[in-house]
Amino acid sequence: MVMNAGAGALTNAWIVNTPQLAFSICYLGLNNICTSLAGAEEWNNIARVRKALRVTDPRGEQRSTYFLQLPYRWSVPLMLVSSVLHWLLSQSFFLVRLNVLDREGNVKNTDSVSACGFSSVSLMVFWAVALVLICAVATVCMKRMKQSMPIAASCSCVISAACHVPHSDVEHHLQKLRWGVVPTPGRSHGHCCITSTLGTKKPIQRMRYK
Repeated sequence: MVMNAGAGALTNAWIVNTPQLAFSICYLGLNNICTSLAGAEEWNNIARVRKALRVTDPRGEQRSTYFLQLPYRWSVPLMLVSSVLHWLLSQSFFLVRLNVLDREGNVKNTDSVSACGFSSVSLMVFWAVALVLICAVATVCMKRMKQSMPIAASCSCVISAACHVPHSDVEHHLQKLRWGVVPTPGRSHGHCCITSTLGTKKPIQRMRYK
């Protein structure tokens, strides 16, 4: 799009940066998917190994939250690839301004023009890198996770049920925790929860727990 330099520079600047905005929105969606996957993995691992909680202000054996809200093995590659893609987009669509000078070297705004430029090579490289990123995330999504405890997602009822610890478990939130079957003397059914009690066992399939 070719316009008068004075009036069209700002308009063309908006146009060439529109793909950057569209990519940022797509990246937020991709980041949300990765956050859900990492959260599901973190929740599932509580039934496999003893881990302390991640909190903003850690105490006892608690761990601090991630600076980028994702494990570094997720966030660092995502940020690097995102930076490369943003740079490739800036090389694919860019603002072009042609200034016409008079004999004295002054810019003639009436004859100068502003336009949107693009590079097909940079655009092809952008789509190649973006496709690699999409395939990598899709591969992780299709990987079957070995389920060790009931999936909670964001269901507060499931999370609350897993937090009903025995009365003998004092200040468990400050210690390393693990989900499993805890001793329930005098009860006909077992009880599963996230607890710091040592000796938790894996639940047995088709057996009733509360």
